[in-house]
Amino acid sequence: MSQYAQLADMREAFGDEELILVTTPEGQPRETIDTSRVNTELVTASAEIDSYLRQRYQMPINGTDPMIARVCCDIARWRLWNRSDAEPSNAVRGGYKDAIAWLKSVNVGSVTLDGEIAINVGTDFSNFVARRPAFMGRCS
Repeated sequence: MSQYAQLADMREAFGDEELILVTTPEGQPRETIDTSRVNTELVTASAEIDSYLRQRYQMPINGTDPMIARVCCDIARWRLWNRSDAEPSNAVRGGYKDAIAWLKSVNVGSVTLDGEIAINVGTDFSNFVARRPAFMGRCS
């Protein structure tokens, strides 16, 4: 399994202040990002992404589509908020819901990942060959 986003991606997308808020337990000084917690959630988010992609794409994917990193960040953000003492905003909820909706679209094939090797997508589901009926008699 690959990790599709890094701490730097999370910092760029959501800012240090938010990451400090959701990674620092209540009652402790909110001064630094708990990078271990962020990385744990990025790994978990990447595994969740793989669970949607492995049915449609050869694994591991190369992860160069920028949407993969964005979706990974949105899922990790949701997970961090849910494990914090703060209430997630509608933007956080919406980002997670949008990420899952996008992954479901990839899973069913209405969205594709450029540069990835698709599997289980052919229309030739069998090697059925039409042949003449075995019995050619008349029925009354």
